[in-house]
Amino acid sequence: MFWIQLVNGLMEGMTLFLIASGLTLIFGVTRIINFAHGSLYMLGAILTYELVPLIAPGTLWGFFAAVVLAGVVVSILGVVFEMLALRRIYGADGLMQLIVTVALVLILRDTVRLIWGPNSLSVPMPDMLMGALQIGGNYSRCSRLSCSLRGWWWSAR
Repeated sequence: MFWIQLVNGLMEGMTLFLIASGLTLIFGVTRIINFAHGSLYMLGAILTYELVPLIAPGTLWGFFAAVVLAGVVVSILGVVFEMLALRRIYGADGLMQLIVTVALVLILRDTVRLIWGPNSLSVPMPDMLMGALQIGGNYSRCSRLSCSLRGWWWSAR
């Protein structure tokens, strides 16, 4: 049981690492305290939820195509937000940056609640990632393992 908890903890940590590295990259490049980063991540996940059943459901390529398409859409929304709001506060006080990005967080959160409701949504996984691997007598989902492998690959770069 210890090993499966260790592997689950590492996988969860890698997921958080991927999100945090994006936040750090944005801050390092633009010098904007962007608290809306997590909300844009949420929006990408919800768009993936909507796109997976439309693009070859149950297939690995359809899943990744939906993820890439959702990423492109969220990137475009991020650029629009940067052009409309963030450019006006470059060089402003950190508190002003915080207020503007937290306002976007609240707008996105309430919009998502209005459209999709307050309950959690689950993206249907492709059949190839539905299985589990046996690790030390316990089972771990392939989808979690693939995320942790991406995180390890990203951190090793």
